[in-house]
Amino acid sequence: MNNILEDICLKGVSKVRETNESLRIDNIIIGKSMYTINNCDKTFSDMNFCLVLLENGYGFSYFQQDITYDVKKYVNMDISEVLKEDLPQFFKVALIDSIYSIINRPIRKQSEVLFSGDLRNKAKERASKLMTDIPAKSKVLLLGGVSEFIEEAKLRDIELTVLDLEPEKINLEISSNRIISGKDYDLANNIDKIDYIIATGMIFESNTATDLFNIVNKSKTKLIMFMETGSNFGPQLLEYGADMVLSEYFPYYDFYDDMKYSIFRKTI
Repeated sequence: MNNILEDICLKGVSKVRETNESLRIDNIIIGKSMYTINNCDKTFSDMNFCLVLLENGYGFSYFQQDITYDVKKYVNMDISEVLKEDLPQFFKVALIDSIYSIINRPIRKQSEVLFSGDLRNKAKERASKLMTDIPAKSKVLLLGGVSEFIEEAKLRDIELTVLDLEPEKINLEISSNRIISGKDYDLANNIDKIDYIIATGMIFESNTATDLFNIVNKSKTKLIMFMETGSNFGPQLLEYGADMVLSEYFPYYDFYDDMKYSIFRKTI
């Protein structure tokens, strides 16, 4: 399979031109997230973020690269022109995401529902929705140490392996699950032992999406995506082999008030 993000980008640029909407970049917001996770005393600062605002759309990406403000030169430019340049990966993901916020607006209007409550309640409900079709005793690989998913897996009697790339999270134990380094895990040689993989949209920022989809598509393993990064092109991932995608829409669950999201499932 060719690079998934590049393919999504090419299709998106072609399709968004049919809308006749403005593709001018109005605003770029870049910053650092300093956060904790449920039942943990540590504060983490491994996550940065980029929010791209159009006149009638937005795109978002978390990232772990160093922050660069060089992208300010692209404000007031047309996205279709900017995407022809050599860009930081996080910025490219956010730009493509913004294109699909326009393309998929009708799909979003038809599918959008809400999570309500405080941030922990919304996070728990998201985990429950994401794992609702996973049977007990299933072997699940979670890419990213999200505490609510780990806790939900324990409630559902799911056999969970948790990977993360953030050094501060390696060996951290949550609900009796020890987080192990994704760099030390050989997915290709373990895929036949896995029933489900749960992955975040950050696989596009880390440029590992194509490899993951290639491995999954050669196996019987089902791929479930939960997306803040790249959530607007979530529906397109069903075409590449994802079985289920939960797309969150900005502002996300850890902001106040209701959170909007959609769930998309592969049809047989």
